[in-house]
Amino acid sequence: TATTAPANAFENRLNDKYADAPATTGTQPKDLGVKTRKSRTEGSYVGLKMCGNSPNCLASSNPYADLPVRTIEGWNAANNGGSIRDVKKVIDTYEVGHDDIDGGGYKVMEYDEKENYLYVQFQSYKAGYIDDFECWYNPKKGQFDVRSSSRVGYSDLGVNNLRLEYIARRLGEEFKWTFERSGNGMLA
Repeated sequence: TATTAPANAFENRLNDKYADAPATTGTQPKDLGVKTRKSRTEGSYVGLKMCGNSPNCLASSNPYADLPVRTIEGWNAANNGGSIRDVKKVIDTYEVGHDDIDGGGYKVMEYDEKENYLYVQFQSYKAGYIDDFECWYNPKKGQFDVRSSSRVGYSDLGVNNLRLEYIARRLGEEFKWTFERSGNGMLA
């Protein structure tokens, strides 16, 4: 559901050019976080929310058979020595506007080092769309699960993939994390 409201733009946005424009933020999902979830193929799983059918989301928690086209592999911290702190460090120095995305800035909404969970909202520059990004260490898999999803619309024009690629590239370069890549060299 799309809602139009004053932008209340994040403080770290590129500039104030569109800061006062009405933003189409959508509604924050009430079912984010780590929960026991229903699987389409395996009964249930513990993890992050599965994507819907529209191509504006990527996630790694749900069983692959549930939604192959939107499911990516979990992320591997360096020698199992990495932690959610690595992801938080990358987010804390996130380059707003890289690849012409997230020019409206971002805000860490929840960070729980003990539970190895991070939730961040990213905002588009002009329209003020909000996307939700989550990362959580899944002890059953021994990997970090991620989810990046748009709240509004059908297509995201590849924004969530670009965001995940940026974060993964930084984690690989700065903390030696590793990632399964598809045949095109991308995460998805």
